[in-house]
Amino acid sequence: MGEFKLPGIEAAAAPEFTDGASCKAWLENVPLANVSAAQHQLLVQAEEFNRYACGAKARLEALEAMREAVNFVQIEQAKRFTNRALPMLASEAAVFEDTIELWEQMRLGYLRCLEADDSALRSRRALICQRALSYSGLRMFHHYRAYRQVPGRDWRGLHRVYARAEALGVTDDPVKDYLNRDVHDSSPRIAYLRAVLTGMCNPNELGPRQLTFVAYLLERWADKVEVSKTPVADGELAPLIADLAGDGCAERGAAAGAEPRHLDARRLAKSLRNRVALLRKGESPSRLALGEDCVQPSCEQLLVFLYRQWCQPRAPRNAERARISDAAQVCTDIAAIHYYLSGRVFRGATTFKELTTKQRDEIATFGRISTREEEDYSVAQGFLLEHWRLEDESAQGLKMLRRAGDPGRRMAHGQLVGVRQIDAKNFRVGQVRWLMATEQGDLCSGVKLLPGMPIAAAVRATGVNAAEQRYMQAIALAAVPGLNAPATLVVPIGWYKPKRVIEAAIGKAMRVRLVEVTERGTDFERVSYEVLVD
Repeated sequence: MGEFKLPGIEAAAAPEFTDGASCKAWLENVPLANVSAAQHQLLVQAEEFNRYACGAKARLEALEAMREAVNFVQIEQAKRFTNRALPMLASEAAVFEDTIELWEQMRLGYLRCLEADDSALRSRRALICQRALSYSGLRMFHHYRAYRQVPGRDWRGLHRVYARAEALGVTDDPVKDYLNRDVHDSSPRIAYLRAVLTGMCNPNELGPRQLTFVAYLLERWADKVEVSKTPVADGELAPLIADLAGDGCAERGAAAGAEPRHLDARRLAKSLRNRVALLRKGESPSRLALGEDCVQPSCEQLLVFLYRQWCQPRAPRNAERARISDAAQVCTDIAAIHYYLSGRVFRGATTFKELTTKQRDEIATFGRISTREEEDYSVAQGFLLEHWRLEDESAQGLKMLRRAGDPGRRMAHGQLVGVRQIDAKNFRVGQVRWLMATEQGDLCSGVKLLPGMPIAAAVRATGVNAAEQRYMQAIALAAVPGLNAPATLVVPIGWYKPKRVIEAAIGKAMRVRLVEVTERGTDFERVSYEVLVD
């Protein structure tokens, strides 16, 4: 008893409802058409009810009555902070905090029922544990949807409730959860594993549709993972271990910890392998029970990604990363990167003036022209260099951090960035692959570097109607034979069309034919090309 930290009971607490019947009556007047107002009312009353003294049976009935309304407003409100650039705007952050807190109040309500240990609820202990674990998982899931770091206390809370379910002997007792999208059969173990497996799938790298697909799969497949206090023979895989006394997610190859639980994912691995094999043979995702919204080839790619996250030990990186701590300058979008690569104002003329021999030599040596015109131009255009710290780097990727107090633009998944270490002469160009805002407000980003030395370039359409069109900024990336990477152009979104002929200025003007898109981000396309000889 007393294992869970719960809000204190207050004699002054006066909620609008005190049991299931009065809660249903109150909900009839909650304005669900106005989700912001409805969420506020539900949050205020849930907090008040959790401080109110009442019997555990009446409390459980009221919480069960609230679930559908809470679920509806939470899903609607989450649209206001999902898939947004980071850091959040103040309005987005406020909705996020209210959403997270309402999940928490629901979790605390069920924990109070569990802590009461009322004999009248002994037959419903499995349901109470499943609900508390589900709300822990929903708190975590909405952190992932907002690309926010899940606090360690959330993991501790999840593990402790599962440990209580174990002690009560109800981990595998069947429970119906009609708020699941399709599969209503659940249990405390399934609710626990849904949270753990979502945390394991590197969710800060996934988009909203991918996260929704993961949730869809785990309704069906979380039951394929068993939990044991003793080690399991998991083939050649490193053991997958969760520590019920810890404050983190399960990991493969992790130390046993104080309260280890061994997760057997062999059945899950088999399901993933079988479906990937059938997809490669041309079977449709819908016939494999992967949902009507799942299409190829993205479906297969995501299943392979999940297999690696859930069923394989972390593979060595393609390029060994050096642990560093170094200051870096960062700029975003093609125009800003072009400015810092070229060192001069881009005029966007209709004709291209070839580089001088001196400028060619500077690009060959430094990757940029060393002179700078109109120093205040960068300020006027918003091309300010942001200050970041490189936490980890290799030839192909970077992990960066920007402190909460440092100024900078909002960043989004998939966008283009230019990065230069403070003592380096060259910028490198990359794409944001994952983002996460920490509890302290710092912004962490994983950047995949695009191969090839970047050079400021320009592009212009060709054709009879394009004679007066002006050049637009682009970035040329040299070929890297060792990586089997061709020479490419980074151009604005929408420029690529199959076999399109354009004029490109890469030191000198030339006509090129676009071959294929090798990378596509939220604000750029990287395309390979072939030079046309007139």
